Amino acid sequence: MKPNTQPLVELKDLKLDYRLSTGTSISVLDGLNLSLYSGEIVALLGASGTGKSTTLKLLSGLVRPSQGQVLSNGQPLTGLNRDIAIVFQDAALFPWLTVAENIEFGLYPQGFSLRTRRQRVSQAIDLVGLEGFEEAYPRELSGGMRQRVGIARAMAMNPKILCMDEPFSALDVLTADTLRGEVLDIWQKKETNLKGILLITHDIVEAVSMANRIVVVGKPPQNVKADLQNPLIFPRDENSWQFTQLVRRVHSVLTESILGDDVMSAAEEASSLWVLPPVPIADVIGLTELLSDHKGQLDVFELPRLIEKDFSEALTTVKAAELIGFLDTPYQKVILTRLGQQIAQGDVNARKETIKIQLQSLRLVKLLVERLQNQEELALPYSQVVEWLQEKQPAINAKTAIDTLIDWGRYGGLFRYSSDEEMLYLDEVSPTI
Repeated sequence: MKPNTQPLVELKDLKLDYRLSTGTSISVLDGLNLSLYSGEIVALLGASGTGKSTTLKLLSGLVRPSQGQVLSNGQPLTGLNRDIAIVFQDAALFPWLTVAENIEFGLYPQGFSLRTRRQRVSQAIDLVGLEGFEEAYPRELSGGMRQRVGIARAMAMNPKILCMDEPFSALDVLTADTLRGEVLDIWQKKETNLKGILLITHDIVEAVSMANRIVVVGKPPQNVKADLQNPLIFPRDENSWQFTQLVRRVHSVLTESILGDDVMSAAEEASSLWVLPPVPIADVIGLTELLSDHKGQLDVFELPRLIEKDFSEALTTVKAAELIGFLDTPYQKVILTRLGQQIAQGDVNARKETIKIQLQSLRLVKLLVERLQNQEELALPYSQVVEWLQEKQPAINAKTAIDTLIDWGRYGGLFRYSSDEEMLYLDEVSPTI
């Protein structure tokens, strides 16, 4: 149940389009509804490319929506949201400024007096445990200490809402765990003006450890795929049955948002190009080898640890392998197909041939090959290929899709690419499709 009060900040029926130089628009967000209430830590969880960081920019007023409303305390947001301070993945400190000077820097545009600035800096340093490091320079600090400076800089703004964009992902496990605990300690002591926290993360355990609500986001339309309450009391025991069950529930929702089969009409199925997820072909081959070593089958929840990726990245790799016919994913199992077994156990030439054949079954590849075959030199400028795909599929990042296709196609001997000329060639020994 959501509180029967006015949200601190809210996105209502929001849509955001980016217009490319070709004049084509890409929908990054569509039908997004999100709110943050006083007393909440909300974790925004989802795969890369689902608009999590863009959502933060909309809430803070750094980006304006194409449609819909951004409300702050019930009023339409105009300009920057002065209630929000942001902590980024990279602390982005000025190397020529000391710790105290870096924290103070954000206060200058606010028009505070020198005395007020110094008082806020002192309070922020005390809050995050940076005493004794006031005169240190960023080069003298560890990654965890630099991130503490980033948190102190945000807290010196005396915000009502603290937005954190994957703030712990670049840190080692122990440092990240310590900083999470310190942020929660600041929150629970209620000695600041802080009313709410928005945490953007890829890490499911981190989301369950810190958040009161976990919002799972996916690709448009209707970006919010689930809004889950977290009733666990602090401090949370990651080894408890309740914690483990909630982690598995979030796993399941995120898995469905990435791997779930979209229901398509016959017309949509016929027109779909089945664009490859942005995964290197080497990662897909490695996944087939891993599955082969585990008798051809694994629980999807085991994969992130085994392939050393976060959960959403692991699922994106699975999606790519499934699309090309190397895996099946029934009931949250990842099962190697006959073709996948051939990839895992075959030599390099056999792998290349199988991948080439499977690529040629994709409608996008068929259309691109036909287009290249109609050129005198069996080649097209890279920029034209990107523009061509963007016109056909306005809602995707065409450059990323073409880069992935080039990676796979070069391995399979279907395409050649010259970075000097920025030209894509059809391999002349490739058979006509």
